[in-house]
Amino acid sequence: MKKIIFVLICACSIYAAPLFMLPLESDADSNLTVLWENSVLQLFKEADFEPKKIDPANFSDCTDIECVISKSRALGAQGLFRGRIKTEDDSISVRFHIDWLAGNSTPQSEVQGKFPITWNEVLNSGNLQKIVSNITGKFLGNSNSALVNNSKETIISVETNPENAVVMLNGTAICKSPCNFSSPATDTAEISAYHDTNDNLWAEKTVLKIGSQDTAKIYLSLKRSFANTEIRSNPSNAKIFNAGIIDVRSKSIGKTPFILTGEPGENQIRIFSEGYRDTLLNVKIDALEKQVIFVQLTPITDPQELANQNSVIKSMKKRNIGLGLIGGSVGTLIAGTALCIFARDDYTKARDLKDELSYPSLNGDNFNSKVDENHKAIRRGNAKTAFGGGLIGFSLLLAGVGFAMSF
Repeated sequence: MKKIIFVLICACSIYAAPLFMLPLESDADSNLTVLWENSVLQLFKEADFEPKKIDPANFSDCTDIECVISKSRALGAQGLFRGRIKTEDDSISVRFHIDWLAGNSTPQSEVQGKFPITWNEVLNSGNLQKIVSNITGKFLGNSNSALVNNSKETIISVETNPENAVVMLNGTAICKSPCNFSSPATDTAEISAYHDTNDNLWAEKTVLKIGSQDTAKIYLSLKRSFANTEIRSNPSNAKIFNAGIIDVRSKSIGKTPFILTGEPGENQIRIFSEGYRDTLLNVKIDALEKQVIFVQLTPITDPQELANQNSVIKSMKKRNIGLGLIGGSVGTLIAGTALCIFARDDYTKARDLKDELSYPSLNGDNFNSKVDENHKAIRRGNAKTAFGGGLIGFSLLLAGVGFAMSF
């Protein structure tokens, strides 16, 4: 009881501070995992928290959870949420954990539970609200939607062809079709759905006029989608990285103009150009329409900031050269080894000729010819061995230099 009261006091006293949310550990389908994450995020908002999704790349220098907790506290987070969902035969096992970061101590709250695999059953059971209520200490009611608010709502029923498509309300994943969910009684709402077959993306969307109606039914027949978002920048040829802190090990995924593809919804990327501040960008991929985003990068004027960036760029170039040398050493090693193998064939031929020369021969010209051929085979073998050995030694040198530059 004391622990719960302490958690409530901490939550109330620092309500304005963000609640960091790490991605859920999950062995479930990625679409289902997104539904869980977005629903928990919305429920935290309804509980008057300020949830903020955090990319694990921001803690790439941490080797344990204590380091992540420490960095989260230093960044002013009121708590650190982490969780796991694990699929079983006919249910999903859920475990949520929050480290509360107010003050010098780190009180914790943790809950566990089992849920149906079908997402609609999860919403209708009201158990998702209960488990979040238990971990936060705030009552959230028993609504069957993760988008509940206190205003009048419209119940939207969505069916799709094919079924089991991810349904989105105004760009946020809600459920898998067929399903029902509630929406605030605003003038309009964008309803979209997509189904990713790994080979192709199928999607459809519509704008629903809600007004004051209590219920609405929608049927979406999905069609092949080629939607993407093109990112342009000034200056152009800026490098694109995944969201997270750019360091020497960061790997660019492309340059502007860059076409970002993937499942509909919001994505985060980072844009980097030498002499300019790197920019973290929220990019929305629409279900059907192609989008274009233009980013004006800001020049770096602070000498120290510019020096820090140049240091990172220099380290990245050095590491890339080192990795290139390591890659080049592999081909050189293969070539050297192949020459040494071919040299063995020449030595084998020379031994066979020597064995033939050990028998008496009445033909002097034939004997001398075989002697010459024996000598040539030995010379070829020696040359291949010497050159192959040199290549092997050179490959080891390249690899050594490459490792030294890369690590």
